[in-house]
Amino acid sequence: MTALPPPPPLDPGSEFQPIPLTHLFGHAAGDFEIYLRHGDTHTLFARSGETITRERRGLLAEYGVSVVYIHQEERARYRGYMRRHLGEALLSPEMATRHKAGVFYHNCCDIVRDLLHTRLPQGLSERHGRLFGAYVRDCVNFLATEAGLARIGALMSHDYDVYSHGVHVFAYTVFLLGSLGLPKPALIQAGVGALLHDSGKEGVDVSILRKPGRLTPEEFLAVREHPALGVRYCRPLSLSRLARECILMHHEKMDGRGYPGGRSGEAVPLHARAVSLADVYDALTSRRVYADAVRPFEALSIMRHEMTGSFDLDLYKRFVMLLSGASLL
Repeated sequence: MTALPPPPPLDPGSEFQPIPLTHLFGHAAGDFEIYLRHGDTHTLFARSGETITRERRGLLAEYGVSVVYIHQEERARYRGYMRRHLGEALLSPEMATRHKAGVFYHNCCDIVRDLLHTRLPQGLSERHGRLFGAYVRDCVNFLATEAGLARIGALMSHDYDVYSHGVHVFAYTVFLLGSLGLPKPALIQAGVGALLHDSGKEGVDVSILRKPGRLTPEEFLAVREHPALGVRYCRPLSLSRLARECILMHHEKMDGRGYPGGRSGEAVPLHARAVSLADVYDALTSRRVYADAVRPFEALSIMRHEMTGSFDLDLYKRFVMLLSGASLL
């Protein structure tokens, strides 16, 4: 198991954000400026468009530099850089496994941090934040093998939005199941399954995934294959039964109208029911190619009144309470 380095500490009052040196890929130049820190002063090291070659990274490492800085105003450009190039980096044989695991971990933390600040109750305590960080670390640690990182890299390279949606679903799932007191090992496996729940979409043509209009019957059939494909693609990862069930059954419905097995009621395990609920909520509250995001209250109303029979009603009510800021953790 790879020891994951903690994310560099953020200084809310600083104009600069720390970035681990390993997050600057030798195969791709960033469209942001890179700074070195000397005490309280930040000095320009590389201009936008310059590649940080292996030689330049080696020179910095010789001087003990493991963290560089970008201006807060260019944070969106840095995230765009990660979006474009992280998948390729995770698939590259030139990058050490421990560095791949570290950059994947920090990327997940970044996505979850944004979710906490923008999409979850503002009253979440610092303790909750630490809990989420621990869940991310343990989940990523489970996937921090060449096979696991290759699976994540392949999904990112196919469609980064599918991957980032998976991180959101992971956060909502552990938020919900954690409030039920699920044992930690089961909670981590549910998190792994939630993160990978849409991995089968790698087998669906991108033109279908990004189609702005209604899918044809043939295209919809192709999409319906993704739960079974996901289980097949994840076989090299030796996932637990619990994690596999999250992938396979996240489109099953309580009334039996789901797929791929048409299971109903208790035949759909609790963890898969939680992933199903989180999956739909995040899809509705996120901007998609075929629909704008809706507000949380509207999403919950749609799920309750327009998707009757789809979800475990007790889980749904608990999720509503958590989203309203109720202290259930």
